[in-house]
Amino acid sequence: MLKKQSNRLFARILRKQFTPEQIQKYVGSYRCSYFSYATDPAIREKAASGGSITALLAYMLESRQIDGAVLCRAVVNAEGLLRPEFFIATSLEELKSAKGSKYSAVYFTTQALPLIRGFEGKLAVVALPCDTMILRNAMRKDPVLDAKVFIIISMFCGHNSEPVLTDRIVNKLRPEGKRLVDYRYRTGHWRGELQATFEGGEVVTKPFAYFSDYQNLYFFAQRKCHHCFDHTGYYGDISAGDIWSLRMKNNPIKHTALIARSEVGARIVAEAFANNVLTGQEESIEEICNGQARNLPTHYNVSARSRLGKIANERIKDSVHEKVRINNYIVAALDLFNERLSRTASGTKIIFSLPRPLIKLYLYFIKFLDSV
Repeated sequence: MLKKQSNRLFARILRKQFTPEQIQKYVGSYRCSYFSYATDPAIREKAASGGSITALLAYMLESRQIDGAVLCRAVVNAEGLLRPEFFIATSLEELKSAKGSKYSAVYFTTQALPLIRGFEGKLAVVALPCDTMILRNAMRKDPVLDAKVFIIISMFCGHNSEPVLTDRIVNKLRPEGKRLVDYRYRTGHWRGELQATFEGGEVVTKPFAYFSDYQNLYFFAQRKCHHCFDHTGYYGDISAGDIWSLRMKNNPIKHTALIARSEVGARIVAEAFANNVLTGQEESIEEICNGQARNLPTHYNVSARSRLGKIANERIKDSVHEKVRINNYIVAALDLFNERLSRTASGTKIIFSLPRPLIKLYLYFIKFLDSV
């Protein structure tokens, strides 16, 4: 009882009021928004957040509105390293193979675009916000490509990481001499767990924070992410992501936040609900924003990173000209410092020699600054 009361109090403290101007900045144009999950529990299994994207893709394949879906999955390569790869799924089983988040650098222009151009038929494309922008620009220049892409689903993204972070975490989990055969970044309820499977079927499970504490601190972040201010995927027909509202924490089924932006996006989501493919309800866009309340302003405020970048000889274009407060400067400075530190051998050694409680305390400090 006491825990529930404290959670409610904490939720009220963190809850923010978003103005129409802020919503336009952080979300962009949209038609409607939902909290949803895949009605089929087999689709929800091992999904990072409700399985709504997989359910939507399966529905579009089954109803023959698309012939395939461009997705990213994580595979263990010949060197025993986990790496993301783009592929085109044409069946439910192939769709399921791509379930879950992948926190590792991808190269959409060289890896995904050739797949799209070479495919005969209509496609759905699931990508990060920066990659959906690349795709939209390519579609404007190429009518054939434009006609081929039926719908774009953009995933919420705070930033992405270089694969070395995953490699280091896997090595920390690895039983001596065992080869990695499978890895899941995040499964289960709320923050979830990561799961690494090694030769002989040995499974090592840890809280997702075992990876995400480093990732959230911008250790081993992709440098291009300092330039980005698009958290929710402005260029998608549908945007999808996690809901971190405390009111959803005790819900037995994890939900996905969905934002339908275009006519085709709104139609597909409406059809999915009507055909019992998705379960959930329409929610105000303010609820979506409150589920990402800490990340949205910080990600958008590229102005702070741009101004500090000049001091650090890092050229970051200021595309938003946002007001910068002292806490924004501190967070931006720490993010830039952490990313640079992790790019050196000595820095990497320091990072992984720090006790995990100290890493956690450092992260809480930055989260506090984000929330001020």
